[in-house]
Amino acid sequence: MAAVEEHLSRYVVSCPLCKGVGQLGVAHDECRIISGTDQNDGIAVVVVMCKRCGYIMPLAADQIAGAKPKAKTEAA
Repeated sequence: MAAVEEHLSRYVVSCPLCKGVGQLGVAHDECRIISGTDQNDGIAVVVVMCKRCGYIMPLAADQIAGAKPKAKTEAA
C-alpha cells in the first residue's frame, strides 16, 4: 500500500496513543469493517500499527489520497 505510506508521510499522522511521528507501519492488505451482520454494508480500511507502542488503528481507505478501495464483493 504505497499510497497509504505516502499519505501518512504527507500528512504527518502521529500515533494517538504515544504521539510518535514516523513510527507507523502499514498492513499489506485492505480489509473491511462491516456493520452488524450485513457484509455488504461496511467500509474498506487499511490497518496501521505504531511500531513504537503497538497501537493498532484502522484508516478508512476512501480517505487516503491516491488509494483505490476494492470494489464490494457480492455474497454467493
